[in-house]
This record gives sequence, structure tokens and C-alpha cells, in this order.
Amino acid sequence: MMPGSIRLPHDSRIRFDDSSQNLLILLLFLQLLLDNGIYLFFGSFVLGAILINLQRSYKPAVFTLIFLYHFLQISAGVWLSNYLDYDINFRSPNTGQAIMLSYVGLVFLMVPVIYFNNKIPDFSLEHLKRQAEKLDTKKVFIVYIIAFFVTNIISAIAFRYAGFTQIILSLVKVKWFLFVLFGLSVMLKKSMLKIFIICCIAEFLSGFFSYFSEFKDVIFFTACVMIMLIHSVKFRHLVMVMAGIALVFYLGVFWTTIKGQYRQFLNQGSKTQTVQVSEEEAMNKLIDLIQTGSGEYSADPVAQLLDRLQYTFHMAKTMDNVPSVLPFEYGANWGHSISYSLTPRAFNPDKPIFEATVKTRKYTGLAYAGHRQGASFSLGYFADCYIDFGMLGMFLPLLLIGVFYGSTYFYFIRKSSPNILFNYAVVCAIFMEFVAYEVDSTKLVGRLFATLLTFFLLRFFVFPWLHRYLSATPVKDPLNAD
Repeated sequence: MMPGSIRLPHDSRIRFDDSSQNLLILLLFLQLLLDNGIYLFFGSFVLGAILINLQRSYKPAVFTLIFLYHFLQISAGVWLSNYLDYDINFRSPNTGQAIMLSYVGLVFLMVPVIYFNNKIPDFSLEHLKRQAEKLDTKKVFIVYIIAFFVTNIISAIAFRYAGFTQIILSLVKVKWFLFVLFGLSVMLKKSMLKIFIICCIAEFLSGFFSYFSEFKDVIFFTACVMIMLIHSVKFRHLVMVMAGIALVFYLGVFWTTIKGQYRQFLNQGSKTQTVQVSEEEAMNKLIDLIQTGSGEYSADPVAQLLDRLQYTFHMAKTMDNVPSVLPFEYGANWGHSISYSLTPRAFNPDKPIFEATVKTRKYTGLAYAGHRQGASFSLGYFADCYIDFGMLGMFLPLLLIGVFYGSTYFYFIRKSSPNILFNYAVVCAIFMEFVAYEVDSTKLVGRLFATLLTFFLLRFFVFPWLHRYLSATPVKDPLNAD
């Protein structure tokens, strides 16, 4: 039974006022007047159709963020072509087709999630507030702080123990579960807000000490908290969102100009994706780069950012080669990904290190640098689906992935604890890692298996105790029993 399940009679879709609706419709049709307008229009139509049905008031926003980031990585290829004033197929004759297939594939991925999300009862804001009152926010904060320091330690040693790396990385998600739970408790109770803001800043800054720019993680999880609590959108909110997008884009362009030099400093020219300097040295270098700006760079940072964001290029290059040069795999590609991911290294000591670039080179024909050069280029799991089943068949595995996402999401929402906010935080922590379109099928399967195994064990052996510990002293209120 769903914790505190109460089916509300009202429609839980987020409401837009008339001015917002008119502006969005106008922007949708204006895109037909731009270069590559049919791609922009179709993508925006998919964006609106999925978001209206996917994100509901007072329900988890994790799959909304997954959808939005996939949409971003698909659409950036169109934006790049328009920015450069090039034809959509300027790098591959199949780019336009790859983009359209990816939009349709995204629909197949999200439809099952929408189905399971709609099976979750609708809750009112008042109900969520009562659920928040059942949690001790100070205890949640204390446990989060402990997890913050513990996960920083185990993250540093995760790759020293290859047989346990996936499980160790999955345990890091416990910190993010506690972060989201703390954020929800703070926002619903209107208490400890300054402390939560400090935590956000600390997470953001500490993310710069990672080679892989993990400062983005706290942005995603904070957005997950905020979007979850949206009930209606007015015109001024839409304007603020557009201004925020412009600001984020500007910061992304600036980060693009300094990222390469900053990463070279972090690994000290070792051609590895590791940090070889202290946190103090890294921060001093970052401040120096921010102050000096991008004067030494001649390349176009906007084009660089859009090119880094888009990931349909690999899909297009794969379509160039399959089946004209290489045959379809008919399931062997995904079969290898599953076999590799589910075979523990303890049972196969000779299991090779996974190198995503090897597969990418094979199917795209691109001469990318690999593991020995300290680089990694993944193919993307949409392209993996195409390699096995072709243009129409690729939608079936994407649909099955969506069914698996939706069913496990529904399970953890129902079973993690008696408190719905606790459960919301759990699913946000579980699924946020799969936000990217670019992830390789082998990594997708491996990380999904390790994460679900970890959280199934937590659900049975840790969450019952943790929920009892985090619960506030019950307050009897016969007029407001819940």
C-alpha cells in the first residue's frame, strides 16, 4: 500500500496561466520560421507533450530532469548547425535522421514512466507538509553531514578496488538521498533554509575538486527539490526561467573557455582522468582562471559548448556505417553489455577494463583517443539500440528500458518507508545518475544493476532503522490525523 495514500479528486498537472500558454504557443510556431525549423518544431512539440504529462504537482521530478537533459543533448545538434549557419547534415548525411529518431526514441523511453508515475496517488501540499512534520529536520541534517564526509572518503578509494567499485559508487548516492530529503524538509517546513543554502554552496564548490566537474550534481538535485513543489506557472515565472536559462548558458560558455586548462592542471599533464593536486591548489587555480578569463583562447566557446552538449553526432556516424559497412548485431551488442556488466570480477579475474572508446571507434569510424591517452568517448545507448535492431527496432529496447525504469521507480515509491517524502528522496538518488543521453549501454546496465542491488539491500536492512531514527516525536492531533 502507498504510504499515506490519498487519491485527490483534482488534476495534478501543473497549471499555466493564459499569458504563459500564449507565449509558449507563439514560440513553438515561430521556430518554423528559423533554419532547420522542422527539427526545432518537432523537438519542441515533443518537449511540451512529454512535460505536460510527466511532471505532476508534488511528485518526484527526477525523470523530468532525465527527459530535459536527453532533450538538451539531442536538440543541441540543431542549435549548433543554426549557430554556425551550416546545413543540419554538415558532418554526416544522417544527422537530421539521427535527431528525429532520437526524439521519437525519447518518447518511447518516457511513456512507460508516465504510466507508472500516474499510478502514484496525487498528494496535496498540505499532505506533504504533514509528512515533513513527521521528520526531524535536524537529524536529517546531521546524518547528511556525516554522509557528506564519508562519501568523499570512499569516492577517493572507489577505483582502487575494481571488484567493488560499482557498489562503492552506488553508496555515494546515499548522500544525495539525504540531501534531497533535507531539502524537502526545509522547503516544506520553512526552517533551516540558510543552512540548506550553505550545503548547496559547499556541494557546488567541492564539485570543482573532481576531474569530471561534479559541481553539476548539486544543481540537478536542487532542481529536483524545487520542481517537485511547483503547482502553477505564471507569466513572470516563465520570464524568470528564461532569464535563468540565459545566465546558465553564459556561465556554461565561460566554463568551456577555462575547463581544458583547469583539467590539465588537475591531472598535472599525466593524461589520466584523475586529480593530482590538493584541494587548496585546485581552488587557487580556478580563481586565477576566473580572474584572467579566456583571453588566450581563439576558438569559438559557444560552438564548443554546443558541440559538447550535443550527442547525436555519434548516432549519425553509426548510421553511416551500420549496416553499409558493419552488419546489424541483432541483440549481440546489448547482450555483451549485459553479460559484461553482470559478471563480477571476482568470478572472472581476467575481465578486461571497460573502454567505451573502443566501441565508439568501431561503429563510428572516428579515430578517438582512448584509455591510454587519458580520454574516453562513449557511443550512447540510443546508438547501441540502433546497432542491434535498426531504425524501427531500436524503439523496442528503449520502451523496455522505460518499463524497467517505471516499474522500479514505482516499487521504491511504495516500499522504501512509511513516509512519502523519504521515498521521493530515494527515487531521486537512484535514478539521477541516468540523466545523460550519451551513456554507453554497458555503463548503463552496470550502474543500474549495482544501484538497484544497493538500494534493495538498504530498503530491507537500513531504511527501516533510518526512518525510525529520522522520525520526529509523534504529536497526537485527533483533528489532523494522517
